[in-house]
Amino acid sequence: MAKTTEEALLGEIADDFQTYLRKGVRFDRVIGSAHADLDIDDIETLLRIHFVLTDAEDDSSEVGVLGFMRQLEDRIRQMKTTTAPESFQYRGEIRGQIDWQGTVKTRARVGRLDEPMFVCTQPEEHYNIDENLVLKRLLTIIHEIVTDDLAYALDNPVGYDWLNEWVTPHTGGSGRGVESAAEMLDRIYEQNIYLQRINVAEADITDRTIESVKRSRSQFYQDAAILLDRYRQLMNHELDSTEAHDILNHTLIAPANTDTLFELYWVFRVLDAYESVEYRVLTDSRDSPSTVATWEQNGSRFVLSHDATGEGLSFSESIGSEDIEPDGYLYRMNQVLSRWQTISEDLLGRGGSNSLWGGRPDIVLERYRETEAGGEELEQVFLGEVKYTQNTDYVATGLRELLEYMAFVKRSATDEYVESADNLLESVDVKGLLFVDELSRETPANRDEDVKIIQYPESPGSVL
Repeated sequence: MAKTTEEALLGEIADDFQTYLRKGVRFDRVIGSAHADLDIDDIETLLRIHFVLTDAEDDSSEVGVLGFMRQLEDRIRQMKTTTAPESFQYRGEIRGQIDWQGTVKTRARVGRLDEPMFVCTQPEEHYNIDENLVLKRLLTIIHEIVTDDLAYALDNPVGYDWLNEWVTPHTGGSGRGVESAAEMLDRIYEQNIYLQRINVAEADITDRTIESVKRSRSQFYQDAAILLDRYRQLMNHELDSTEAHDILNHTLIAPANTDTLFELYWVFRVLDAYESVEYRVLTDSRDSPSTVATWEQNGSRFVLSHDATGEGLSFSESIGSEDIEPDGYLYRMNQVLSRWQTISEDLLGRGGSNSLWGGRPDIVLERYRETEAGGEELEQVFLGEVKYTQNTDYVATGLRELLEYMAFVKRSATDEYVESADNLLESVDVKGLLFVDELSRETPANRDEDVKIIQYPESPGSVL
C-alpha cells in the first residue's frame, strides 16, 4: 500500500489553510520546521516568499513577479518623467531663459539693480510621479524579500529547486554577462540612476494611487500596480483556496517536507470537531507563537498548541539527588549526566542538560475550568503524536513517545504530574492519540477510553 501522496494531503487541507489564514491563525512551528535555514518563522514571511515566486499562466492575463522580472531589464528604460520649469539664480552668466521679473526682484533685494545676477528658468525632469512611485515601491518590496528573506537559499541553492528562476544564471540584456535574476534585480535597484531619484514611502502609495496606475497607458506600469495591489492583499491574508494550495505546495513544504504537511492536516482535523473555536490572531507578539486557537465551551476554556509544550504544561524529567539508591540505575545515570556536563564544558565550551527526559508533542489541547476563587485550574489534557508513516516499527516508536508524554506531563506551575499514579495511562486526566498514515491492518482499541491509533483519513472527533 502506497503512502498518502503530498497532492492528496494538499487537496484535503488547502481550503482549511485558506480559511484559517483569513482568520489570522498562527502556524509558526509548522513553518519553522519546514524551512529552518530560511528562518520562515511567521505567516508574513511565508506569504512574502510566495509572492516573489508567483508567475502568470501562459493563457492568463494576470501577471506574476517572475514574469515581471523577465522583462524588467528592457522595460525599465520606459520610465516616464514630467517636465516643469525650475528657476535658478546665476551670477555673471545666463543658462536657459531669463526670467526678467525674477531677475529684477532678486537685484532689488540685494540693493543693486546693476548687479550681474540673473534668474533663469530651465526645464527639469521629475520622477516622483504616481507610476514611478508604484514601481519603486514594488521593486523595493521584491528586493527586500529576495535579499533578506531568501538570503540563505540564494547563497546555498542546492536543494532549493523551487528558487531556480531566481538563482539560475542567464545572459543579461544589453550585452551584459551571465547573471541570475536576483543579481540582475540587485544591479538595477542599486545602480539605476533614475530609480535612485525616486523617493517613496509606504504611506505615499494609497489604494487610489494604485487603481489610477492600473489605468496607465503603459503595460509596464499596469503590471507594477497589479503586483503591488496583490502584495497588499496577501499581507491582509486575502487569498483563495487555489493560491493556498500553491503556498503549501511550493513554499511551505518545498522541496519535500511532507511530514510537515501531515502534521498540519491533523491539526485541522482536531479543530474540526469544535464549533466555537477562536483562532489565535496574527500579531507582532511572540509571547505564545505556538498557540493555534483558544475557545470556550460548556464553561471550560480550551487552548490548542502545535509542536509545543502548551500554556501551563512542562515535558521534562530530571534526576534529583534525593531517593537515589547507591549504585542503582538512577545513581549511575546521575553520574553520567554530571560527568557529561563537566567534560562538555571543559572540552567543547558548552554545558549539557541534566534532564533525563524531555520532549514536545505535536498537538497539545488543554482544558481549563474556572475555580470558585475566580481563577482557573487544569481540568484535562489531550496529547497527539503524528507520524507520517506506514512502517509498523516507526508506528511503535511513535506509540512509545505518546505514552511517555502522557505519563510525564506536568503542571508547570506546581511541577506535579497531571495524571495521578492510580490513573496512569488510563486516559482520565490525560488522553492521547497517535496519528499515522493508512496502515495495512486495523488498530482497534480495547476500550473507548484507551489510547488509540488514528489512521488517515479517519476523523478523531472530539478529543476532550
